[in-house]
Amino acid sequence: MLKNLAVKVEFGTSLIDAVRNKRERIISGILKWGHKHLREYPWRSHGRTPYEVLVAEVLLKRTTSTAAARVYEDFLRRFPSLQDIFDANERDLAKVFSKVGLQWQKAKAIKSLAYYLSEAKSGNIPTDLEQLLIVPGIGDYSARAVLSFGFGIPTAVVDANVERILSRVFQNVLPHRCPQRWLQGIADSLVPIESHREYNFGLLDLGALVCRYINPQCEECTLHLVCDFNNLNKGRLIREQSDKHQTVIGMEIRRLRKEKGIGLAKLAQSSGLSKLTIIRIESGRTSPKPATLRKIAIALEVDTINQDRVINSHMAARNDNIK
Repeated sequence: MLKNLAVKVEFGTSLIDAVRNKRERIISGILKWGHKHLREYPWRSHGRTPYEVLVAEVLLKRTTSTAAARVYEDFLRRFPSLQDIFDANERDLAKVFSKVGLQWQKAKAIKSLAYYLSEAKSGNIPTDLEQLLIVPGIGDYSARAVLSFGFGIPTAVVDANVERILSRVFQNVLPHRCPQRWLQGIADSLVPIESHREYNFGLLDLGALVCRYINPQCEECTLHLVCDFNNLNKGRLIREQSDKHQTVIGMEIRRLRKEKGIGLAKLAQSSGLSKLTIIRIESGRTSPKPATLRKIAIALEVDTINQDRVINSHMAARNDNIK
C-alpha cells in the first residue's frame, strides 16, 4: 500500500502507521459521501477524453467553476481537438474565453499548449506525469487531473482543499509547517486503484463544501472519526461557534436598530433592558435569552428575531462567498 509513498523515508514510523491505519476508512468514507454529494460539472461526466479534461483545466485557472461551466461545451464545439486550437488564431480563442475573463492570457496559454503538443508530441497528450509537466502551462495539479480523469490512471489529485483535509486528518503526526511534498506523498499512498476518479472528486468537494478553511463543518464530515483536528478541537470549535453566533445575533440587532433610527438609550428604555446589556449583545459579548430577544423585537417593532434563522442566513451567505 505504501509503495507509492515517495517520501516515506522522511515520514517516520508514526506517520506511516497513521496512513496505514486510516487508509481504508478514509477511502470508504470519501466514496460514500461523494455518492450523495458530488457537485455536477460538464467536465466531470464519464467518458471525457484527456483533451476535454485538459481544456477544462485551462478554463478553470483563476476562474470559478460556475463561470467555466458556462463556456465549456461551447469551446469544445468550436474547437473539438488540439488540431483545431493549433489552427485557430488567438482572437478566435479569446472570443470564447471572454465570458470567463483573462481571455487573452487563456488564449495564449492554450495556443502555446497546443503548439507544443503538436510539434513535440505529434498531437498526443502524454500519459506520463513527468512528460505532462513539461507541457507549457500544465502544473502538477492539472497533470494529475488529466491522468486520473482523462486517462483513467490512478493518480492522486491534490489542491488546497485536499491539502487542508490531509493536514487536519493527520494533524497529530505532521510537523507544524508540513512540506507540500509530504501531503502529496500521503495522497499518493491513499488513492485507490479502483474508483480513483470518484475518490478524487470526493476529496476536492469535501474540502470545498465541508472541511472549509473557515467554519469547518466537522460534525457533518464523513472523516470526523479519523480526523485528528476534529478530535483535538471539538471543545474549541464549540466555543468558537457559540462566539460567532453571539456576534451574528448582535450584528442583526444593531442593523435593525440603525435602519429604524433608534438610539441605544431609546432601545434600552423601550425594551426595559439596560443600555449596557444592549451594548454587550450588539458587540457579541453575551448571548441573549429568548425572552430578551422578544423584548428587543417588540421594542424594534418587528415580529420576531429568530436566532436560528439569522445564523443560518448569515452562514449561507458566507458559504456562497467561499464557494
